[in-house]
Amino acid sequence: MNRKTYLLLISLFLGVFSYSQQPTIDSTFISPKQRQMFVGVDLFNPIASFFSDKKNISGYISYKIKNRWVAVGELGYEKNIYKYNDWDVSAKGVFAEFGVNYILTNNYENTGEGFFIGARLAFSPYKQTINQYPVKGVNSDGQTQIISSSSLPEKNVSSGWFEGLVGAKVQLGQSPFYLDFMIRPKFLIFSKKQEGIDNLVIPGYGKNKGNANISLFWGVSYRIF
Repeated sequence: MNRKTYLLLISLFLGVFSYSQQPTIDSTFISPKQRQMFVGVDLFNPIASFFSDKKNISGYISYKIKNRWVAVGELGYEKNIYKYNDWDVSAKGVFAEFGVNYILTNNYENTGEGFFIGARLAFSPYKQTINQYPVKGVNSDGQTQIISSSSLPEKNVSSGWFEGLVGAKVQLGQSPFYLDFMIRPKFLIFSKKQEGIDNLVIPGYGKNKGNANISLFWGVSYRIF
């Protein structure tokens, strides 16, 4: 992301933080009036899919379990490809994430909006096809180079990762609809590989550029109660 994008994100969070600071009393137990349940969908990735190879849809459900703690479950589907340096890999499948959010701001009890941090454990069982990969060999000068290419058929593989996140939820007027925004660093925990080859694109995680990645979530949610 460029400098302008970072400045935009910082401005958004500062705005949400200042708007959400209203004093309230934090209680040990959740009264019926304070219970909160949301369902939401991601809008960023479906819009971005018009400009990229990645096709991603996802949604979530959240429920405040105690004080500032919110349990969250997410489910999605992604289809993506990786084409780079003589590699051509396609992947498609579902992904699921489970975790908690901790609300930092003070007016969450009545409005449900605020600034929060959170964590997720995620898993994706998916189908992968290696359409092309480079085969390396040693030439007459003793140097390693690409000598040919090969492919592998579709195979079931899987990956798991951990996410930390920081985000904001803003109510749209007095309606039950809210805007959600999150920045989500991701850290790969494991991958079931095909023929020992690293999984280069993982649904829900993104293109594997190492053991760390980052994604954005921008969507809309509806407060059930």
